[in-house]
Amino acid sequence: MNKQIETEIKKFEELQKKFTHFGADDSEPDGIFQMMVALAITKDPIEHGEAIDWDLYDQSGFEQAATELTAQTWKVYDSILKWATPADIEELKKYCWRLDPTEFMSWDDL
Repeated sequence: MNKQIETEIKKFEELQKKFTHFGADDSEPDGIFQMMVALAITKDPIEHGEAIDWDLYDQSGFEQAATELTAQTWKVYDSILKWATPADIEELKKYCWRLDPTEFMSWDDL
């Protein structure tokens, strides 16, 4: 996979570990992240930069966790748009194992 994309994904995964006490590494946030990867792949219209609801545990400090996860997710999204080759896209689809293959169909393809 492209090194820039891989680096940004690893940074997101590090944040998941950092904020594990807020549930950042649970299935819901992981699935949300994978959906954002799918949106970058399909290039379907999205409100770039908007806050993402991570479904974190509602504890003191979770807002900062959500802010950092969101900021890094947008970096991943941008790196996919900028650097992804067809081979990278195939690897990213495998990375997004929680998603149904139909999630990778653009609205233009329907």
